[in-house]
Amino acid sequence: MNWFTSLNIYCERHGAGFWNEPTNALTNLIFILAGFMLVFNTRQNKLCIFLSLQIILIGVASFLFHTFANILAGLIDTVSIMLFGVTYIFGSNYYLLKLSTITSLIIAFCLVPFSFFVSQLATISFGSLNGSTWYLSFIILFLTYSYLIRKEFSQMSTKLFCSALFLTTSIFFRTIDIISCNSISVGTHFVWHIMNGLLLGTLVWGIHQSINLEEKNF
Repeated sequence: MNWFTSLNIYCERHGAGFWNEPTNALTNLIFILAGFMLVFNTRQNKLCIFLSLQIILIGVASFLFHTFANILAGLIDTVSIMLFGVTYIFGSNYYLLKLSTITSLIIAFCLVPFSFFVSQLATISFGSLNGSTWYLSFIILFLTYSYLIRKEFSQMSTKLFCSALFLTTSIFFRTIDIISCNSISVGTHFVWHIMNGLLLGTLVWGIHQSINLEEKNF
């Protein structure tokens, strides 16, 4: 495999040049801005700082993907998202479900095979959804954790439930990008960036508030 093979999988891109997806590239600023804002506002908690830095990494990785547009950049983009997911699940297990460190880690790292399984099942059932099937597992996880913490962390439970609905809408815009070319010249992938930047920021702020509430009650 040639890791530097060019990819042309988004409506906005019409060639192999660096700046052929300006809208998709620039909208990654929302991740970087959200990440820096969270770093300064959640600095009391190491988990939240780490998650905030990972949001910045997602923005940088996605920018690289939408500029260099090759297989390697795409892999870095996907890995940055999964790294955030693994870290967030670990934090939810440890701080919200009160599981041990080892158990929290084991469950967190199950995200990758679980996402692969859901993606394969969804692809068989509905098709590739323009590469969006990999992210369907997060909807399931948001709903699952929303249910599991509903009694002790009701506000965070509501945030996770709303996040599942928000992500579903975000995935919709990601999925219709290619088929929207005739009506929207830049496609709709940029909406995925904007919505997910807001979503990740809300998720980190939510777990930060939940941890603080738990410490005050303790």
